[in-house]
Amino acid sequence: MSECQRARGVCRLTALLVASVLGVGCPSQPPSSQPPEAPVAVGPAPLRRLSNREYLNALADLFPDQHPALPELPNDTPVAGFENAAETQQPSDLRIARYQTIADLYAHGATVGTDAVRALVGCSDWSLPDQAATCAAQLITLVGARIFRRPLDREEQDRFTTRFAAWSAAIDFEGAVRLTLSAMLQSPQFLYRLEPAPATIAPGSVVPVEPYAMASRLSFFLWESIPDDALLRAAARDELRTAEQIGDQARRMLGDDRARRLFWDFHRQWLGLDRILTDEHLVRTPEVDPLWTAASPSSAAEETRLFVENLLMDGGSFPDLLSSGRAWVNGEMARIYGVTPPSDPAAWSEVLLPSTERAGLLTRASFLAGYSHRGGTSPPVRGNAILLRLLCQPPLSPPPGADLSMPVGDPASGPQTNRQLFEARTSPPACQACHATLNGFGFGLESYSASGAHQILDNGLPVDARGQINGTDVDGPFEGGIELSQALARSAVVHHCATERWIRYALGRAAVDAEGPLVEALAATFLASGGDLRQLLVGIATAPTFRMRKIEGN
Repeated sequence: MSECQRARGVCRLTALLVASVLGVGCPSQPPSSQPPEAPVAVGPAPLRRLSNREYLNALADLFPDQHPALPELPNDTPVAGFENAAETQQPSDLRIARYQTIADLYAHGATVGTDAVRALVGCSDWSLPDQAATCAAQLITLVGARIFRRPLDREEQDRFTTRFAAWSAAIDFEGAVRLTLSAMLQSPQFLYRLEPAPATIAPGSVVPVEPYAMASRLSFFLWESIPDDALLRAAARDELRTAEQIGDQARRMLGDDRARRLFWDFHRQWLGLDRILTDEHLVRTPEVDPLWTAASPSSAAEETRLFVENLLMDGGSFPDLLSSGRAWVNGEMARIYGVTPPSDPAAWSEVLLPSTERAGLLTRASFLAGYSHRGGTSPPVRGNAILLRLLCQPPLSPPPGADLSMPVGDPASGPQTNRQLFEARTSPPACQACHATLNGFGFGLESYSASGAHQILDNGLPVDARGQINGTDVDGPFEGGIELSQALARSAVVHHCATERWIRYALGRAAVDAEGPLVEALAATFLASGGDLRQLLVGIATAPTFRMRKIEGN
């Protein structure tokens, strides 16, 4: 069964995108087969479409000088928070139409004027038929290889050559270049990560991933984009086969500035750090949340992005994400955090946040405000975020008829803190089955308002930020967000959850049962290393389940 036939709807995508233009399908024949290696625990390798982030990054890296205004793509459907989940990547008519529009925009931008065409094609003169044929072949071979992330096979070259000649005769050479480029950008070879399988290997066999497919696995994992020239050269020399070879490339790539994309985007999705930009938070007003302004959401998200990227690019560890007081603030975030603002309120500068108030991601405004209601904190919502995101433990569903609104005190009873209101609301035994754990985490973050500002008073009463950790290897009482963060930073359960999520992100799917021992081994090594994130990522990239694939049956 071909790669196209394996994917639900991908042949429909091929037909809609290209058949009327080029008839370009999947590669006609995979490269020569390799002997199977000894059986190892390797899960399935589903066909994967580029996520929206990967697609836009790929276009930006292919055409770094272009910045067209693009139509909005349909949202990727997340699974466990991640937008690159293979099981939700079916095509739609709207997505296909947007791909065509975007491909045309980039093809037009790359071919405006003869000089632009010369730079793209690498030819200076195509006025004579022989020259035109040579230039067209160069475009198809070189540009096609960058877009397809591998050399074109003979059938693909012939197809593009035939259509290029027809377009050139009907329009002109430059028009044919534009149409060819647009067609390549709409092809499954660009939009999907096709991985050819040796035709002569028995189903069920485990073989190394084909070299160019391995280059794409590495680049979309570690850079969220296309391979660079070094990766493609390594693939051409068949130097992406052993764990040592792949490990060397992974370490090189993690030192590259493009790794910033990975560090931020993984944590953004895993921990929901962009919830602050959703409509619920954008419509807050000073009347319901006095510390909130129109600049708060975007500034809070940007502050967290700068923190994550810079900390990890500087070699910071996973525990540092939960304990470091480093921050990058503009005037808005300096106001929320209560620190000295930069001289230019619009500029971003590095500061150390007060050590008695802030420690890592759980005490940052993007997390605290993102997991609050408008105008009020919600200990169950914050506790659920920790339970689900950091411990990989889905909470129990609330009982039928449970009141999920924000509790409101009776004025006749005098002032009450938010904690007291939630304690009263969740005190029935039917509620405590869930809320003993949820509130145990969430109450420890009551020192932070719905805007993420630090507070010692709530409704004129002292804040009680005592909490209780349950269901981990660091169970026990704590007080405040800093103690909570420090405990979770050393937790084996949290390191194991992070490992599971990184593997899901790398593979586009959850680990299967057979891969359980690998998850356990990587998690144990991750904890023992002190949360060395680079070591974990190299370990995933060199693991059999990433660098090898199982041949599927017909």
